[in-house]
Amino acid sequence: MLDALTITEAEAAGLSELAALDLAMARDFAARARAAEDPEIANDLARTYQRMGRSYRQSLALKVRLAREIGQAEREPPPLPPPVSRDEARSEARIAEIRGPVQRVIWAEHEPAEGADPDDDVAGHYFDLLEERLELYSRDHRFGLEPLDDHVVSLCRAMALDVRLARRWRELPDPPPEAFDEADTGPDDEPAWRGSG
Repeated sequence: MLDALTITEAEAAGLSELAALDLAMARDFAARARAAEDPEIANDLARTYQRMGRSYRQSLALKVRLAREIGQAEREPPPLPPPVSRDEARSEARIAEIRGPVQRVIWAEHEPAEGADPDDDVAGHYFDLLEERLELYSRDHRFGLEPLDDHVVSLCRAMALDVRLARRWRELPDPPPEAFDEADTGPDDEPAWRGSG
């Protein structure tokens, strides 16, 4: 809307100049009408003065209206983007794309030390959390529209993972397959992330 209201500096200057000319002419005709001795000439000059005065008022009113409309357009929030329809294929493709990079960040940050207590499987907790987040976030119609690297960083940030590692995910190694074997699952409870690294 603002583009339609915006006028060039030359046009704004022209409008100001036009108003100034209208005012000067109105003053001239008013003075000549007062000085005229012939009532008919004075009457014609007075009518011309009234037309010039109306033209001046219209020029001023136009300037005020344009200023008000431009100010209002600048204060209005930008229009909302059109709604994005849910794209199941895009969501599934992004889940497949993003799982590995985030698993790399999890492993780089939470790889268990040798001989660590298997009950303290922080990486396994984060792998589970990743699957929960992917399931939740993929419900958003805009899921997968942003660039992959931005998405990796934002997901890692949301999971309180090291964002510096997230930015370097391509340099990080994949977790070894046995990292997923230690997950605490029941016999029929295969984790969603098994074998996805």
